[in-house]
Amino acid sequence: MRIIRHGAHQIIRTTQKSNAAAIGHTAACRVHPPAPTPVIDALLHRSRVLVAQPAALEAALLRAFGLPPTTGVAPLTRLADAGCPLDQAWLRADPVHLAISRDNAQLFDSHVIDPTAEEMAAIAATVNAHFASQGIKVEFPDPARGYIATETNNLPNSTPLWQMAGANVFDHLPLSKTRTNWRAISNEMQMLLHEHPINQTRAANGSPVINGLWIWGGGTVETVLSASDPATESPTFTHVFARLALARGLAMAKGLALATLPPRFDAGLIQQDSLVVLHTATREIRGQSRETWPAEVAAIERDWVTPAVAALNVGELHALTLLIPCESVTLTIKVAPNGIKAKVLSLAGLLTGKKSLGGFA
Repeated sequence: MRIIRHGAHQIIRTTQKSNAAAIGHTAACRVHPPAPTPVIDALLHRSRVLVAQPAALEAALLRAFGLPPTTGVAPLTRLADAGCPLDQAWLRADPVHLAISRDNAQLFDSHVIDPTAEEMAAIAATVNAHFASQGIKVEFPDPARGYIATETNNLPNSTPLWQMAGANVFDHLPLSKTRTNWRAISNEMQMLLHEHPINQTRAANGSPVINGLWIWGGGTVETVLSASDPATESPTFTHVFARLALARGLAMAKGLALATLPPRFDAGLIQQDSLVVLHTATREIRGQSRETWPAEVAAIERDWVTPAVAALNVGELHALTLLIPCESVTLTIKVAPNGIKAKVLSLAGLLTGKKSLGGFA
């Protein structure tokens, strides 16, 4: 079993009589102290710990599927949100709030602005009417994720949204030498949304306005299926448990069995080599809910890591790997059943830079 955890959000990979893996992420571990994680700390004593460069959850997830972190995710999330032809090129056009000053514009995504389906339907109607003559149409099957269908030779170079937190938007506007000037389109969308009735209502209510659509992530499912990352191993899991759209889209594109994420680890449900993606702590961090983040971390340890380790120790799991991407370091913890203690380490110490990995790989 393999678990991915990010922002003390985790991905777990498991094998039932099998292997398991997980991915999770401690995205803002420097900003807010992590919650106590005694079970994970104990795993650090008895496991093989691999250290890599820091990574966002999405980049770690792409690598878990054997793909480069530069893979365009728009067709993958579109596949999960609404389905799409494998050869259709898509761009993401996600609602954002731009806090603009004289020489800077800081971006906040849907985790902060929390758009509704009704709001995005109204914005889509305005945008699509304005750009109809240029053949640009945005759709919002999910209020957090917009999509524009285009051609494979009309995709801009753009920065993934997950890299934009705290960045100056002016340094990252989409660049292209294609038929469509996507930078100009982005600027025009900002002006179009500035006085939108939806934003007038939001401003009156003290909510952040939706004054931009971030264009990024272009590609096709076909391109994804033909891509590979020589720096990563091919995935060995056959089942994926996730709510995250990117994880679900990756599983669908790769033809893997996809299941709804249960509320907690259940050895009876996870019967095969599986990837479990837990992203709630990342959601809290990106939504600026730092006061609730430690509780999400504690819940991941209580509901997932603790019972998974117990299942490993009694032989219900053959292997367990925790992948924890963080802004300061990415940890891969390969857990041995009832392993021998090594150095005294803590997840909080590692993620805040207060402890060294010493002799670990």
